[in-house]
Amino acid sequence: MTDDSSGDPAAGRSRRRFLRTAAAAGTAATAGCVGSLLGTSPSNEIEPVEPSRPRKGTPGEFYTLVERNDIPVESLRWDGSDLVLRYRSSAESESDSTTEIEIITTVYNANLVKNDADVGMLYAEVVDPFDGQARGWGVKTEWCKRYNAAVTGSSGDGGNETAETDSADGTDGGNGTESGNSTNESERMSAADSAAMILMSNVLNTRVYKEDLEG
Repeated sequence: MTDDSSGDPAAGRSRRRFLRTAAAAGTAATAGCVGSLLGTSPSNEIEPVEPSRPRKGTPGEFYTLVERNDIPVESLRWDGSDLVLRYRSSAESESDSTTEIEIITTVYNANLVKNDADVGMLYAEVVDPFDGQARGWGVKTEWCKRYNAAVTGSSGDGGNETAETDSADGTDGGNGTESGNSTNESERMSAADSAAMILMSNVLNTRVYKEDLEG
């Protein structure tokens, strides 16, 4: 295998430039464009930080939480208002790689977006990818906010936790309440699932492969 994402700043800028184009095009749920990339900006390296409780939502915490999900971080740095993550994938298939992308996106949303960390976008670059694996991908904070709004709106004010509580209450309620709450729960889960599909569709559509960078 070759490490196309290391040792060549120009290649890194090329990947992020391609990601910017992909993210701006996006899918039907995507609007606007990504802010300009500062490819010549100095490298602002971020060190891992032990996550606090409650979370402060810092890039350093994000670094640590990604690694706690068995995804080694090679580096994390600022690029203007965006973050650039380089991680060492252990994926051996496209499915495994997609799972890693989903994990990192979830951690990014839960730790940074929900804590208003003021990050425009996360650019992710894969170190030493297997043949055929995406070299990089990205997730816009805007996409995560839309997902969060959809999930919160579909489940009252508490998101998935409220949905679970309502389901339990419905089960114990009797007198027709169980049936009504089960229907509401199904509708809430359907909206949440739909929002999750849109978010991941946007993210996966930004994947950059070796052939995208050639020619």
